[in-house]
Amino acid sequence: ELRRVTAPLVTGAAEIPAMAMRPGDTALVPLLRYLPPLFKIISNGVEASTGPFKPYIDGPLFTVKDKWLRDWLDALAFSLSGLPAARTSAGAMAYVLFDMHREGAALDYPRGGLGEVVKALAKGVEQKSNDGSVSGSVYLRRHVESINFSEDGSRATGLTVRKPNGETISVMANDGVICNAPVWSLRNLIKNSNALSKLNGGDSPSVRVNPVQSWMTPDKAEPSSGRGSVLRPRQESQREDETSLLEKCDGAELTGSFLHLHVALDAKGLDLDLLEPHYTVMDRGLEGDDMVIDGVPDDACGELNMIALSNPCVLDKSLSPEGYVILHAYGAANEPYDGVWADGTGSDATIGEGGTPQETNGRYSSSSYEALKSARAAPLWRAVESIIPDARERTVLALLGSPKTHERYLRRPKGSYGAAFEDCLKDGSTPIPNLLLCGDGVFPGIGIPSVALSGASAANGMISVLEHWRALDNLKS
Repeated sequence: ELRRVTAPLVTGAAEIPAMAMRPGDTALVPLLRYLPPLFKIISNGVEASTGPFKPYIDGPLFTVKDKWLRDWLDALAFSLSGLPAARTSAGAMAYVLFDMHREGAALDYPRGGLGEVVKALAKGVEQKSNDGSVSGSVYLRRHVESINFSEDGSRATGLTVRKPNGETISVMANDGVICNAPVWSLRNLIKNSNALSKLNGGDSPSVRVNPVQSWMTPDKAEPSSGRGSVLRPRQESQREDETSLLEKCDGAELTGSFLHLHVALDAKGLDLDLLEPHYTVMDRGLEGDDMVIDGVPDDACGELNMIALSNPCVLDKSLSPEGYVILHAYGAANEPYDGVWADGTGSDATIGEGGTPQETNGRYSSSSYEALKSARAAPLWRAVESIIPDARERTVLALLGSPKTHERYLRRPKGSYGAAFEDCLKDGSTPIPNLLLCGDGVFPGIGIPSVALSGASAANGMISVLEHWRALDNLKS
């Protein structure tokens, strides 16, 4: 019945190509080509179609009363957005419910690993145009120091970029700048005070708002010695005072972060044909356990409860040397930052799971950061061992990544997965016409498919609506 109620979201969207999206005042123009499917999507109302899943689980459109089903929906949603079902995109939930239950449904893995997806995207940028010229170039290891603007801040003129050797260069923009940095980083990338004023609604740049985090840790908790954090209940009025684009970017709610375990195992004697390419392991079960933290009970979305275990080597033997298998276990957006990692090292933390870090792979580090990673990774190891019981004995290499890893190498503020869906910008347009935004802080939000959509929308925003319309003609043909 739930799939029937949400079907218009899926069937309508399937008939509208993703490339029809564009930001700004002309966003509806390309959609005029697809009126029948558009009416299907909004048949339950615009807010119910573009907003969170709450009306489909808590009413009025549908109410899920079975506790097991609610827990399962929360777990499904959490894997998509790092938030419960009621706070996850209705469109994303509807599509996954449809796609998981269709005949022949399967989880796709890119042959050759995720790097092949990156190569394909780069190839799309660098492909030759009809006249034989290269349409664009992708430059790696270029740190963007700032987005540059005209003196009055009315136009984006390019970037200041730092090369690997430390040299700083200016890159001029022909048409404009598309920024896919995390929304919380936008302010720091803009040094022009006039541009900042325009993004702040015409007022002088305001004081940065500290964003609310999805996870809260009570003062008395010691999460480094075990669990001590819970998802913060959403306050409907928590952002009602934010009006300018800059304030919305600064104050967007930060979802949780990740804890990763990449492990290479000696596969001697393992029958890989008996293993699946993907597992979802609930460390404490779908309903969680009896622990209550600050009045919030444990559940499917609890701290390091849901662990994803990826084992693509059973599909593509080229991903690991012969005789070995590589697994990736991770807690997706259920690892808190504050209260666990915020001090940078965990130096004042009490290490649990036996009180001392364990030797791994013959390597031992007394650093509090390494010890904290080791202690926090216990649920990840349990997930691996639930599939391969003697995994530790087979381990030849184990690498742990923390929220600090995400923060440093991916430049994610507090290692965040992305912005909470309710706080995503409605599109990538800004008060500066040739500065557009995309990424997981822009509708439709978190996840590779959603981010790709916002990127395509921003690209379309760099051409006129007439050119966009003609491009859709070519797509149709």
